[in-house]
Order: sequence, then C-alpha cells, then structure tokens
Amino acid sequence: MFMKTKRVLSVVLIAAVCAAMAMATGSCGRGSTVSAGNINNFGYLLVDGQHIFFTQVTITDFGYYSHIYRYHTVSKEEIPVARMEVDFPNEMNAFMSIHGNYLYFLPYFLHESMKEVSPNIYRVRTDGSNTTPEPLFDEEMSIMFMQIEGGLIYFYDDYLGALFSMNPDGSDRRVIAEAPMDSLTIAGGTVFFADNEHLMSVPLRGGEITEIFDFSTFGANGVFLRHIVAEGNYIYFSDDDFSMVGRIRNNGRSEPEIIYRTNPDTLEYVAFFNVSGNNVFMVVENFGPEQNFAILSVPVSGGEPRVIVSDAESLGDILPISIWNNVIYFAGMPIYVTVMDSDYVWFSVGVDGGRFGPWQPFSIADESAMWDDWGDDDWGW
Repeated sequence: MFMKTKRVLSVVLIAAVCAAMAMATGSCGRGSTVSAGNINNFGYLLVDGQHIFFTQVTITDFGYYSHIYRYHTVSKEEIPVARMEVDFPNEMNAFMSIHGNYLYFLPYFLHESMKEVSPNIYRVRTDGSNTTPEPLFDEEMSIMFMQIEGGLIYFYDDYLGALFSMNPDGSDRRVIAEAPMDSLTIAGGTVFFADNEHLMSVPLRGGEITEIFDFSTFGANGVFLRHIVAEGNYIYFSDDDFSMVGRIRNNGRSEPEIIYRTNPDTLEYVAFFNVSGNNVFMVVENFGPEQNFAILSVPVSGGEPRVIVSDAESLGDILPISIWNNVIYFAGMPIYVTVMDSDYVWFSVGVDGGRFGPWQPFSIADESAMWDDWGDDDWGW
C-alpha cells in the first residue's frame, strides 16, 4: 500500500487540526481497528469517541518538531500527547491506532519520499501523562506499515521483506509471511497484499500464500498495483500510473471492474483514494478547467464523478484524505494565505460536499486569532 512511488512530493505538512463539527463523535474503539481506507491514507488522524488525535509538525528557530495532540470536540480541551524532534519538516507521525490506554504510531515517516519507513513503533498514553514516546524495539527496523487488529500489532519490515505480529507490549514477535509487499490491507482475518502485478493473500495468523488475481493479464498492458484497500467483499486498487481506481472481489472470482479512469488526453492523475460507504473518494490532480487539485466521489459500482472540493477552490495541493463519521479531513495549500510558517492547512468537508473550511484549533501555535477576521468571502464560500 505504501510502495515507493515514481513521483516524489516535497511537502511540508504543518497542520493544526481538530473536529470543528459536533458530528465527529464516533469511535474507533479501544483496541479496534482504524479503517483500511484511512490506513491507506497514512493514518495521520484518528477519531476516538469525542477525541481527535492529530499529527502536526512545527518549525522553530531550533529545528523541526513532530507532535501528536488530542482535542476534545465538546470541552475544546487540547493537550499534547507526544513530542519528538525530527530532521525534516515532513517527518510525520503516521498509522495511528489505539489499544487500551495507549496510542501507537510510526514516527519519522516521510510522506511520499524515498524514506517511507520508520525505524520503530512507538506508543504513548492517550491521556497525555507522558509525552515522551516509548519505542517497542531495541533494534532499528524499517517499518512501512502498522495496524492493530484483534489485540495484536501487525507490521511489515520492507528491509527484511516480512510481515510480523506481536503483542502490544512488543513481546512474542512472530513472522506471518515472508514476501515482497508493495501494498497491504487487512480484513476478515486475511492479509491482502500486492506484489507488482499480483494480488495475493495470506491468513492473518500465518499460512499458505495464495494468488487472488494476476493483473498482468488485465487490459492491454497489465496493471502494476499501487494502493489497495479492503472494503466489504472487494479489494479496491489504484495503479502505478496514477490513471485509475478499480475493484475486484476478494476471492478473485470475477474480473476487475474499473470505477474511475483519468482522461488520457489530459495530465490528470489520481494521487490518493479512500473508500467509505458506497463511494470511492479520490484526490485528483490536474483536474478540470483550472488544472488543479480536486476531491471527487464516485459510486463503488461506477458512474459519473461528483465534485466534493472543486479545482476552482484555489487549493494548490491536497494531501491524503481521512474519513470519519461522514466527514472528510484533508490537508490543502490555500494559495492566498500562509498559516503557521507553512502553506499547508487541514480542512474538513462533508462526504456529500458543500461548505468546507480550515480545521481548528490554532491555539497550539498561538494562531487561533488568525481566522477571526476571515469571513466566508475570504474562503470563496
């Protein structure tokens, strides 16, 4: 799912985020799993009941700092949960998951760079009582994926080429499978993974690796799989040419279906996608008359795309999207304003579209007053 891509995005994701909407009160549950679609989008944000956990990188005169904050959507209380000094301004804390009273995450994860790996899995208490993260390993690893499922941590080390499971305290580490995995997703007691043109599966507790479908036989030239997401009875996929999103039954007993294909006469391409309900949500670059970033939704069965965030909204960039409780959260670059030493700001919008706006609070960086003078006209609403 997080294959090193041909395209390298140079990003500085300096985001102050929260749930500005009262509906954001659903829970991923203590010990339950973040959706495969949100994991596919790097898991930079997590909703747990009335709490929002979000990652933020700040720039100071002394260096870069990657933090995780917890925001309460009712009391508006905002506390730091994790603090780490980093070397680069896009070293995000990714793949956040909660188990018990701990928040687990991958640190130093450089988004869309050649270093899409982390050296360790860290955890901190969710109540912010100790903001110094605790590493689970004594040795340095090369971890590109992490997810908690059924009370166990599953992670993939791309240097060793192996998928592991272990207890939440780091004990009883076991090899589940040894295989190249460009992209992986977990659902229904099964790990589905992509190895170039091959969609494969292996039981979550280990066992025989099975090929589900050989995409080298699909279409005129075959398809190299980039990202995959398990949802319901289907595996959703995007290709390494950024030109399509499709799906195939997770038992492989059907031909793949193309849900959305970019216009070959343009420079349009699909940067990211997520799946929620009966729709696929995509970040599409070079879209529309403005040749800009946009967020589109398409029914999973295919059909005409619906524009959720228009290319005319003057967002110079849109980064991975998370979907919680019918709200889409995404980082964008408003061309007309700079916030917190960065051009990147987190926004939210309903899955049906409509008004979108910057997340709050901004009090973390004492910037909360920045938006007080901004009315709807300033945001193009």
